[in-house]
Amino acid sequence: MSAPGEVLPATAAYPSLARASSSLAILVLAYTFSFIDRTILAMLVGPIKAELHLSDTQISLLTGLAFAIFYTALGLPFGMIVDKGSRRGLAAAGVAIWSVMTVLCGAAGNYWSLLAARIGVAAGEATLSPAAYSLIPDLFKPEHRSRAQGVYAMGACFGSGLAFLIGGWTIMAVSGLPPVSLPLLGEFSGWRLVFLVVGAPGLLVALLVLAVAEPRRKAAAPAVAGPSLAARPAAALEALRRHWRAYGVVIVGCSVVNIAFHGLSAWAPTLLGRVHQLEQGQIGLILGLGFLGPGCAGLLLGGWVADRWLAAGRLDANLRMALIGALGAAALLSGLVLSPGTAATVVILYGAIFMMMFPMGAAPAALQIICPPDLRGRIAAVYMLALNLIGMGIGPTAVALLTDYGFADPMAVGRSMGLVGLIAGLIAAGLITLGRPSFRALASAPQRPTA
Repeated sequence: MSAPGEVLPATAAYPSLARASSSLAILVLAYTFSFIDRTILAMLVGPIKAELHLSDTQISLLTGLAFAIFYTALGLPFGMIVDKGSRRGLAAAGVAIWSVMTVLCGAAGNYWSLLAARIGVAAGEATLSPAAYSLIPDLFKPEHRSRAQGVYAMGACFGSGLAFLIGGWTIMAVSGLPPVSLPLLGEFSGWRLVFLVVGAPGLLVALLVLAVAEPRRKAAAPAVAGPSLAARPAAALEALRRHWRAYGVVIVGCSVVNIAFHGLSAWAPTLLGRVHQLEQGQIGLILGLGFLGPGCAGLLLGGWVADRWLAAGRLDANLRMALIGALGAAALLSGLVLSPGTAATVVILYGAIFMMMFPMGAAPAALQIICPPDLRGRIAAVYMLALNLIGMGIGPTAVALLTDYGFADPMAVGRSMGLVGLIAGLIAAGLITLGRPSFRALASAPQRPTA
């Protein structure tokens, strides 16, 4: 057996496809639960605001900026652990932590205790993606990686979709139930009981994560840093500095698309309930099917097309898919500015979800093409930092600020979503277009040692 951080030649044997696929399935399940626990609050905005007397902007901090700051800050040290230690062990611990903290969200007595519990959820979830982004290239051969990354990213769709479905159904189911009393935590009823229902099963998922294969680390074909660079403490930052244009087009360009994604995820339930007067069960069904259907289809199609283009020699195939997704999402979300009817709003949301999934799988796969294997955890952590600090940090809060202070009208939440989505999509498309030549040059560079 190799040491945890040892890197083997790219020709070293991969796990069997069955073992790799089963490990990927567990990672997808964990990622699904992370998005359920992260997203469920969006379905509970109404009752939480009413009981704790909060504004849209305060809610947006719980779903966006405050969550994103801790999620991203902790991702960097976790990325260093990923590059040197047990990836599945770190991920399993993280799943257990965020599941417990989700339950504690239901025990919150005021805004600050709810904020503290959400920070705990963020801390646990910060472990998973750096570990997964490091594991997947060592589980799957290069010709399968874009699809594998797309499948992993489907956890975001599964989790978001199930969060809306479970949230809608659970809110209706628990409305007539007596409170559930837990030792030390107190009574859980109404919206509090929803957090208990979605959080507790994650402890079983944490045990399942321990069954994920821990494959040997393998060298990538195109290397932008040799062993001496990777061994230094600031290796990831040095690689990013040397090739900032190539990395930046992926890390920043694709992260800006995430502003639109998180703005939609956080406020679509409110749009459908507040503006279109739909009930919680209807909202959960509509959005749940949107993420499970068009969302998953977008991820699978994007990964499949990118793999075909890569096989044809287009090294920037993943960036092409991200560009298509950014432009498509911007065009569709701009329609919300016109305050369309309910049916048209649902069509716009479904189309935007489909298009925004292209960059979700494309960006991690693009990073794997240019990133040395012993820097993957740290580079993935930097990517997750940008992805969530930019997307999760800006998206929900930008929509809320526009609604509260720009339009000064709670019924304008749809127009705020549309404007934020349009601007984010166009900026992302511009950044991706400008950075593609640098990415292609680095992706085609021969392996070389560095000082």
